[in-house]
Amino acid sequence: MKTSFLALVSSLLFFVSCAQLTASTPSSYAGKVVLIPVGEEDLIARARFEFMSRTLERCSKEGAEAVVFELDTPGGLLWDTVDLMMNDLQKLKARSFAFVNTRALSAGAMIAVATDGIYMAPTSSAGAASPIYGNGQEMGDAERAKMNSATMSMARAVAKKKGHNPAVIEAMIDMGKELKINGKLMDGKKEILTLDAEQAVMLMDGKPLFAKAIVNSIDDIKKAEGLQGMTVTAEPTFFEAVAIWVTKYAALLILIGVAGGYLEMQAPGFGLPGFISVAAFGLFFFGHYVAGSLVGQETAVAAAVFMIGCIFIFLELMVLPGTLVLGILGFIFVMAALVYTMSGWELAPPSAPASVGESFATGESIGFSLSQYAVGLRNFALGILGAALAILVAARYLPETRPFQRLVLDAAAGGRAASTPAMSMVHKIKPGDTGLTISALRPYGSIEVGHHRLEAMIEGGYLPSGASIRVREIVGARVVVEPI
Repeated sequence: MKTSFLALVSSLLFFVSCAQLTASTPSSYAGKVVLIPVGEEDLIARARFEFMSRTLERCSKEGAEAVVFELDTPGGLLWDTVDLMMNDLQKLKARSFAFVNTRALSAGAMIAVATDGIYMAPTSSAGAASPIYGNGQEMGDAERAKMNSATMSMARAVAKKKGHNPAVIEAMIDMGKELKINGKLMDGKKEILTLDAEQAVMLMDGKPLFAKAIVNSIDDIKKAEGLQGMTVTAEPTFFEAVAIWVTKYAALLILIGVAGGYLEMQAPGFGLPGFISVAAFGLFFFGHYVAGSLVGQETAVAAAVFMIGCIFIFLELMVLPGTLVLGILGFIFVMAALVYTMSGWELAPPSAPASVGESFATGESIGFSLSQYAVGLRNFALGILGAALAILVAARYLPETRPFQRLVLDAAAGGRAASTPAMSMVHKIKPGDTGLTISALRPYGSIEVGHHRLEAMIEGGYLPSGASIRVREIVGARVVVEPI
């Protein structure tokens, strides 16, 4: 156990050292053209939005010449996109451009109209920005009308400020909007507008319909706009990358944390499984804090609720088994803290800043919807189910392995290390023999059968010290007992 502890500490020190080196301040953006790639999964991760927001703030502070969003995305989170286009991009001091290479659909199209200029790759498309639920649930007619009205209001405000045609983005959002170019119908009332590259650069009243031109590369955009700065690609810092990874694989961290916590409770003292569990949940909360799901005192509140839930579960399993109330409350507290952290709890869209020129007002808030927490609930369910499967596998196979025997069975709480090998001691007893527990079995601990003291386990339960037991079966070096 001491070796495991030293190894864990060494690993943590190495991790912190790498973090400090990697998180060093990157080179300045002053006078440069900053490229922000927006890929297939970037607009469904809140941590990625936080990264883009911080990058735009840096560009303003350090005096970047321009920012170019290279878009190849099928869409993403609506209200996070709205916040980016109506707040972060409007506060940006540098010029901004969108390069559709090759898709700017849904949220991608909305980001494009929030920039100063749009360019299309030769084979590209943009549009289809009608809001939908992320879980595929169908909207009712009233809800659809309400959501489309809110989204069009915000997109129209940004499009007007940036000099784009607001009728185009409206037709991309609402299939009830028709768009005609020079007498030609681009989309009907039963269609949502999506433009290819050639359609996007068509002229309407002497102005491009959606994009300025068709280009092949970022260099072509720089040449067309007279940009002289060196092109640099914005990359997440170490901690931003950790936050993006944590939000993407939150279910895996929950699995590791729960399974590690369970295995820790099977052994006396505090060992490697406990450290792994603490590290997993610590990384979970830290990553979501950096990602922006938790801010300020919310971090401490969520972590405190989680810890209270863990304490209740510990009391249920180790101190007052069978009460159920503490276990149920603990589970609810833990679930609430984890789901809250993963969901962000954004109940209403942000309103437009005064500089946009058109305020957003629908007359009523969006309100509570369980669909807003679908991702958090899904990750929690996957983590718990995965942990349960891992625990079942561990209970079936690990007790028969030598490392697990040394980790758990060498010295249980209240007992002392056996002076003879486990197999030799096991051969001196047989199924049906009776005895007493020397330490609590949860599920492993020490028992005494006749004059022989050895380690045993109880399946699916808990026994306090001093309880009467019967040997149920012996499998290899594993002794399974049951209460009398």
